[in-house]
Amino acid sequence: MFRIAYARYSELRDDVAQQMARGGLLVKVHDASGLTLDTPVQLELVLPDGTPLHGRAQVLQVLAGFGVAVSVGADLVERARRAAEGRDTTAGGPARHERIDPDRLLGSGEFRRPSLLSTPPLGMRMSDDPPSPRTRTPNSTPPPPNEGPSRAEKIQRALHGNRDERNAILRDRDRTLHPFVLKNPQLNADDVVAIAKNAQMTPEVLKQIGDRKDWFQRPSIALALARNPKTTPELAVRALDFLPIDAVRQVAKGTGVPPHVTVAARRKLRG
Repeated sequence: MFRIAYARYSELRDDVAQQMARGGLLVKVHDASGLTLDTPVQLELVLPDGTPLHGRAQVLQVLAGFGVAVSVGADLVERARRAAEGRDTTAGGPARHERIDPDRLLGSGEFRRPSLLSTPPLGMRMSDDPPSPRTRTPNSTPPPPNEGPSRAEKIQRALHGNRDERNAILRDRDRTLHPFVLKNPQLNADDVVAIAKNAQMTPEVLKQIGDRKDWFQRPSIALALARNPKTTPELAVRALDFLPIDAVRQVAKGTGVPPHVTVAARRKLRG
């Protein structure tokens, strides 16, 4: 279980607006052992007045040295948004982020399951699951109909979606989503060539393609990386080793190729 104890409502408001409203939240903990993508976890947000809010979550990403990004359900986001309307009475410090063993807390009596907590204010349910259309209470506010997919949903589309869904992710402004597309099992060589040609990709994404020998050693992918101006010079020059001699001659002409790659191709032809 992850717990974030807030000392200031203003910090909770910032987290709701900047992170939770987009479907995720960074828990700043050092211990990420045993956690991988989609690992289910419990998330507890403790308000400055001591009131806890609970919800189910899944690990979205482990960020070494920074923490663990987890999903945040719409129900918990709405409860946190309402709770964040509180007014700060003291200049409290930053929120405290912890990773907690629920079994240990159950034994000590400190942790109580959500069903045993007191009824929350404003008619909100304590169920971890978002209320269904039939059981939604009058005070429960559904997400705006024009609200786009959350970050967690986008990651799932990148990992498991079809070509159209993957391409939509690659056009997303959030470039941290792009590497997830490379993990999609439906990706084929033609898809990888298209990504390697895309000058909008970051050098990090192109490097990940180069790190896969089964991709990098394909002449079509190697040529795409060699021509892409976003490919790092070292990787672009190495790509020449996997091109047929005719392709190297074309690269040596310098048309549509970064200068350092042209120079390397000419040197390769001479030697």
